[in-house]
Amino acid sequence: MNKAKLVKLADEVLTDVDVDMECVLRKQLEIQLCERLSRKFNQAHYHLEDSREWKKHKPYEQTYISVKPILDDCIDKLLGETK
Repeated sequence: MNKAKLVKLADEVLTDVDVDMECVLRKQLEIQLCERLSRKFNQAHYHLEDSREWKKHKPYEQTYISVKPILDDCIDKLLGETK
């Protein structure tokens, strides 16, 4: 087998591997993104709960501030649709 045929064969195999790996990578990125977003919103929740009572999670104030615009948009949309 000459070099050109070997390179062509390798390209065919790698193309299939690239497609498979892209699917795997995408799924893993989705899993990690969901996990990290969930963590952010949970921390914001802790901040809101603690602001009423114990103030144990003061470090989560910045996280709450970062997600507040998203919360506001969702609430405004919900209240606008229910009026």
